[in-house]
Amino acid sequence: MKFRKLNILAALALGAMMTLTSCSKDDGAIPERVQIEDVPAVTTNITGGTTTTGTITLSDAGAFKGDVTMKMFFDNAVAPTKIDIVARKNGSNATAVVYRADVATLPADFSVTVADIEALFGAPIALNDTYDFAPDIYVGTKKYQAYPITGTPNGQGITGMSAIGYGVQVRFSVK
Repeated sequence: MKFRKLNILAALALGAMMTLTSCSKDDGAIPERVQIEDVPAVTTNITGGTTTTGTITLSDAGAFKGDVTMKMFFDNAVAPTKIDIVARKNGSNATAVVYRADVATLPADFSVTVADIEALFGAPIALNDTYDFAPDIYVGTKKYQAYPITGTPNGQGITGMSAIGYGVQVRFSVK
């Protein structure tokens, strides 16, 4: 009986030690050791030009002009240090290239023509090609890529905001 009481007391003492030593000051919903960075929400939208739908008509490709605006989605948010406007072809992040570098002020308006796209990718456009444009966002010295080779792109955590005008990217499709 005495042996059994000692075992119970030892188990209680061990449980108390484990409970008290496993707590720390930064326990909680977001521990202090986890750094959270505010990444500005830069919205990318087609604003006009000869297309408001994102379609490049192959038979009249020379007449195409797509106007795009990149701006802060939330007016009072802190703007990024800068953005690079990048493009990719046919949804492949491996084809991502910089269209315009070091854009320091937002909103940034730019136009894209078929000649620009062909020069950027070094090949003529073809039926069913798609061309996506989005920002690489810089906060200080840290870069959040629109089209990384591996990992999550900068805008993928935002869901349901397209209904209120937020655009992660613009896509021009050749039809």
